[in-house]
Amino acid sequence: MKTLLRFLLLTLLVASASAQTVTQTFQLRNGWNSIWLEVEPTNAEIAQVFANLPVSSVWTYLPGGTVEFIQDQSEELFNQPGWLPYFPASRPEGFLTKLYTVNALRAYLVKITNGPRTLTITGRPVVRAPKWVGDSFNLRGFPVNPAQLPTFATFFGPSAAHSGQRIYQLRDSGQWTLVNATDTMKHGEAYWSFCNGASTYQGPLGFTLEPGDGLDYGTLLNEIIQHYKNESGSAREICLQDLRAGASTPLSYQAFVSNRLNWINLPAPYCFTLDGNETLDGFLAMRRKDFAGTNYGSVLEVKDDIGTRYLVAVTAGKLTAARRGLDLGAPTGGAELTAGLWVGTVTVMNVNEVNSSQPARLTPTRSGFDLRMLVHVDGGGKPFLLKKVIQMWQNGTTTNDAAGRTVTDKPGRYVLLTDDSLLPQYSGASMRDGVSVGRRISTVDYDFAGGSSNVLAMTGGFGIGNTARATLVLEPDAPTNRFKHKYHPDHDNLDATFTNFKAEAYRITRQVELQFTAQPPSALESASAAIEYGYSVLGGVYRETVSGLHRSNIVTSGTFRLTRVNNSPVLNQ
Repeated sequence: MKTLLRFLLLTLLVASASAQTVTQTFQLRNGWNSIWLEVEPTNAEIAQVFANLPVSSVWTYLPGGTVEFIQDQSEELFNQPGWLPYFPASRPEGFLTKLYTVNALRAYLVKITNGPRTLTITGRPVVRAPKWVGDSFNLRGFPVNPAQLPTFATFFGPSAAHSGQRIYQLRDSGQWTLVNATDTMKHGEAYWSFCNGASTYQGPLGFTLEPGDGLDYGTLLNEIIQHYKNESGSAREICLQDLRAGASTPLSYQAFVSNRLNWINLPAPYCFTLDGNETLDGFLAMRRKDFAGTNYGSVLEVKDDIGTRYLVAVTAGKLTAARRGLDLGAPTGGAELTAGLWVGTVTVMNVNEVNSSQPARLTPTRSGFDLRMLVHVDGGGKPFLLKKVIQMWQNGTTTNDAAGRTVTDKPGRYVLLTDDSLLPQYSGASMRDGVSVGRRISTVDYDFAGGSSNVLAMTGGFGIGNTARATLVLEPDAPTNRFKHKYHPDHDNLDATFTNFKAEAYRITRQVELQFTAQPPSALESASAAIEYGYSVLGGVYRETVSGLHRSNIVTSGTFRLTRVNNSPVLNQ
């Protein structure tokens, strides 16, 4: 007897824009076919999915209660409740069409004339908990491994609601026939399966995600929870593998090592044992610093050792400069990946003893001394040291399109201001006591003469492998100069008449250096922060030389850690 449905191949598309998609390929025979989709089609319009195929009709069932299936599939289903049909527009029955899209995790009955034919559907694989109708037949397929097809007894044995229950398969003759428990299941095929009572059963291995139906990290999400459940009474080996990147995947799994949680790069494959009837909440995280470009797409395979398999779409993006209609010039490549406002802490842990026999030698301090630091990076990757910044809101603008409809010309956006004179031009970024106000971020630890823009350009680059430097100068008359004293005649910068300027305070110069390292500067960095490191968290070695406070230079060193809090590449606009 001919095979009803032969699953040919699941092919990973190599194009980066669609690397999280797979192609499900079916061989359809002449007559009726019962198929099960694992993918959400890229173009879900049913006429496009079945284009160029001699389709007579396509049917799907929307359960609204218990159902008794029609054993002879050649019988027309026009008047049966719950059935949605599709007829090609060229057929006389075309006006009866009620089915317009094809979706993942649904069963479809497809009638082909002039077969056999090949059907290929490309789309994003979807994982979702099933919705069984209790005490009824359900038309559905199952997550079975085409490389290790289980028997019906093996697949349904662990479930009291399904073990030993009737299951019907659509044969070549167009008749639904009762299967034997020892028969082998087929991938991509839908069956009429009876559910005895309530059930949430997926298979011997239950697998769901939180949140969503795939590993969709976006540009900000770092971790996604996976729920595993071994429904069988025996221990099972569970294996995960990135089908695009293999062991070079930017995914990490969480493990408790050396008395702390750590993120470990996902090998190819990563396998673990789940005891009988055991549940496990696992975590997978995305290391954005470890994939090239601004987007990553792949498919993760999750399978057990008795024939259950799930395909999971993996997508992630990097936070690039928020252009929002601004004219920032030509794209700057990887430099704009670091654009935005970075806020963090410098921890001084070493200082020289200027009065010792070795004044140049750095000595560890008893405890760290923290300084707050603000750095802004523009779209070209150039860093600027800030004393303060205020986040405000600029309303969007609208215009009329060709049809006279009001449309958004430029969307509203947050702006970063260091020039106070610009504040009246914008709205507040948050509400305080019913009043719209700006959000101020500042530091008293780094002062300099920044002019009206209140910024200090740094030299060098910003990001792993780079070193950024800045020279801060406090002139004798600077308000924050440590030597200036308004009421002390020897340090008020005035002559004996108290009228003319006379430099009595010393000029203070601070040479600051940020050396970015590939690894977090602190061994105590949390597991979550370590995943973000190199993307939204940067750090490294801090060095500073201060002249003017002492007859000898004061030299310090320590570490710094900066976190990006805004990705706007522009200040004061």
